[in-house]
Amino acid sequence: MTERLTLRDGRALAFSTYGDPNGTPVIFSHGFSDSHVIRHPDDNLTASLGVRWISADEPGVGGSSPKKDRRMVDWGADMEDLANHLGLDTFNVAGHSGGGPHALAVAFHMPERVRKVALASPVAPFDEPGVTKMLVLKDLKTIAKLRHLTFLIRWAERSGAKSALKDIPSYVESVVDQMPNEAKTILRNPEQQALFEDNFRLGYQQHEEGVFEMTMALWDWGFSPNEVRQPVNMFYGSADDIISPEMPRHLCSELPNCTAHEWPDAGHYGFVDRERWIEFVGAVASLS
Repeated sequence: MTERLTLRDGRALAFSTYGDPNGTPVIFSHGFSDSHVIRHPDDNLTASLGVRWISADEPGVGGSSPKKDRRMVDWGADMEDLANHLGLDTFNVAGHSGGGPHALAVAFHMPERVRKVALASPVAPFDEPGVTKMLVLKDLKTIAKLRHLTFLIRWAERSGAKSALKDIPSYVESVVDQMPNEAKTILRNPEQQALFEDNFRLGYQQHEEGVFEMTMALWDWGFSPNEVRQPVNMFYGSADDIISPEMPRHLCSELPNCTAHEWPDAGHYGFVDRERWIEFVGAVASLS
């Protein structure tokens, strides 16, 4: 069930909790065009790992209010409000893709409360030399080249959102056609395919707003990766259709306490497949 919280600045935050309600609390940040529902579809599996999985829609996504001109660092304050609301003294964080820097922002903002970090297929700061050359997906490469032409970026993302919302099942098929290595995850079974359809529907619920805000936040994070001191376990696939494995390896090299793990033949969304989900969630299944 989706819950809603009013943040200190009056914006709404939509979030859900999965897994074991008495387990280790983990705040998860989703990626670009995704929403808070992205996860392995079997919540009993998550519960068996002893984790209370807390996932929120980022600004402009699903039921969360937009935040104009936001930066990655701003997500830390939002998640502080959520942690306080839930009565969490200490917790772990996790993030996927563009949610990777969001998770790091939470760790940076609350170093005394966040114990561990797990990242799956995370992106690095786009304003660092050579990072955008590590993009694989053609559409993202184009967006990176248009960085200063924000009206064109918004127009392109509005067009994409309109197309997606018109027919979500067809949009999922187009994602698989464009990124064939994701097919084995997205279409693995009817439950997983339905979850991805729900995920993208919420991701574009406010049309292009959420993806546009995240796009613009990918450059100036407002903090440096080398300021995140907590232990980080980073997972990435060797068959990623969106970013090159070079990007997460580069980010890991900038984090003071990072261990990288390559998943052979995994795509960008491979983290939601059963065995990888167990490994990913297991990395933050305890506070010690």
